[in-house]
Amino acid sequence: MKKKMEAHATVSEWTDDNGKKCKRTVQVGTIFESANGRLVMKLECLPTSKDWSGWIAFRPCVSVLPPMRRVSPGMPDAPAQTDEEDEEDEEDEDEPPF
Repeated sequence: MKKKMEAHATVSEWTDDNGKKCKRTVQVGTIFESANGRLVMKLECLPTSKDWSGWIAFRPCVSVLPPMRRVSPGMPDAPAQTDEEDEEDEEDEDEPPF
């Protein structure tokens, strides 16, 4: 079976310092696609919080999402370190970094 999605339940909500409403979710299971194309769910747990509404949301698996870029668009890449700089770093290993 092929892993298709993750099942998440919202178990609490709060407001951050900027007034933005945030949610805490837990993964409760995984959705798989069987050989005949049917979707099946492997349920791992259910929230016991009195705040849980009973709803479960399905989200793309992390492995299904495209990889994230390390550098924001428009920002220059960090320059490559030279061999000479590597040797300097090795010499300073016994010294504190400050």
